[in-house]
Amino acid sequence: MTSRFLYTAILCLHWASYSCAQKAVKTFTHTQNKQGASTTYQPSWKSLERHDEVPEWVRDAKFGIYAHWGVYAVPAYNNEHYIQHMHNEADYAKLGTHKRHLAVYGPLSEFGYHDFIPEFKGEKFSAEEWADLFVKGGARFAGPVAEHHDGFAMWDSEVTPFNAKDMGPKRDIVGELEKAIRKRGLKFFTSLHHELNYTNVKVKPTWEAADPKYAKLYGSPMPEKEWQQMWLDKCLEVVNKYHPDMIYHDAWLEQVDEEKIRTYLAHYFNEAASRNQEVTVTSKGGDIPYNVGMEDHENSNPEQISKSPFLSDYSIGEGFSFSWGYTEGMGIRTAKDIVHKLVEIVSNNGQMLLNLSPKADGTIPEDQRQVVTKIGMWLWTFGEAIYETRPFRVSGEKTEGGKRVHYTQKGKDVYIIFLDWPGGEGEMTTQKDMPVSLKQLTAGNLNGKVKAVTLLGLKKLENIPFNATSQGLTITIPAKTRVPSEIAHVFKVEIE
Repeated sequence: MTSRFLYTAILCLHWASYSCAQKAVKTFTHTQNKQGASTTYQPSWKSLERHDEVPEWVRDAKFGIYAHWGVYAVPAYNNEHYIQHMHNEADYAKLGTHKRHLAVYGPLSEFGYHDFIPEFKGEKFSAEEWADLFVKGGARFAGPVAEHHDGFAMWDSEVTPFNAKDMGPKRDIVGELEKAIRKRGLKFFTSLHHELNYTNVKVKPTWEAADPKYAKLYGSPMPEKEWQQMWLDKCLEVVNKYHPDMIYHDAWLEQVDEEKIRTYLAHYFNEAASRNQEVTVTSKGGDIPYNVGMEDHENSNPEQISKSPFLSDYSIGEGFSFSWGYTEGMGIRTAKDIVHKLVEIVSNNGQMLLNLSPKADGTIPEDQRQVVTKIGMWLWTFGEAIYETRPFRVSGEKTEGGKRVHYTQKGKDVYIIFLDWPGGEGEMTTQKDMPVSLKQLTAGNLNGKVKAVTLLGLKKLENIPFNATSQGLTITIPAKTRVPSEIAHVFKVEIE
């Protein structure tokens, strides 16, 4: 009971001290737009579209890692939308979450989502350990979900009492990760999903959630005008305190007043310019025009080269009980699955964002850590075919033998990335000379003379015999060539 009394006391203190006055939105006069001219961004789409929507550092970075970690990790059932499904009284509610909640925790009149907060302790959380894992995994940008749809802010907030500094872990999770990630030379990423908070749960008067002191958590009990202002104030607070290099927004931004979105973006871009910082913002479904920010594809990606650079976010979780947040018994993707998807995304002009699912105590499960470590082993070995590359004229092809291959380019040089080893399956070495024809690597597409072809990943670069013609490039893998990877295989084509 002690934690519940303390929890209520925090709420009372916060209501007494919180001022609704919005901090002034800064403007500056030396912002560089995509044409290189100085400007001050105003809260209009015409002004905001002058912003460089995808800075070059994003296109060079290629791979990032983030984590869905929040109160939903306490029940650890169904998925990170637990707050929504526990209130869905229909018999067909996903995985029977409502019925199970009643059986395990009691009726909603006695036990609400807010009652999980005291159990969300994060007692084993270490920003340093998380950041070390991100580096080992080969990420170039990383960070946490700052707030999901459940209304619980993972930073030290003055806007809402429902935050990780005042409740639960009693720590500024976003702030600690921002420092640890930047200290390791990575760009800082964070995501905001709170646009769904207002319509996520329709609170019934008989539920404990109907108590006015919980309004800022559940959202819908607030007057919409106040909720809209809270949405904006949270965005501004994250920008002002943590200065993210990339801010990701989930779907449903259409539920926010457009004027609020434009005000927030103008402030974000101007604040970044005052720090000589190049930033980007992502959205889905055109909620933010794609000449202002970068398009995100959730658990999907274009299958052809996209004219505009994009982001694709994939969760490490998989299976029937798919979740972005940690759930007991969750299945996870293999390192091979993730690297193959990364290669496909990069060859089509995209960047990949991998999501992890930490437990309520703040630890990242060992099976997830092992997958990230294996991804890193591949990237630290073959990353030159991923980082700082740009799409080739075609994203890839299948060989006559059915082997999947993708292409990337850096300067004049082209990287051939085989998802399937072309020298024979199921063997540690190639049993005989193995010619492989790549019809898309014509003289016209290569735009120059082939100087050399080398196989990466062995103790020394393996020179590969080749024959380049107007019909394509044929490489011959010599007999007894050791298979360099269990995931994907890279050949570098040097062009002179």
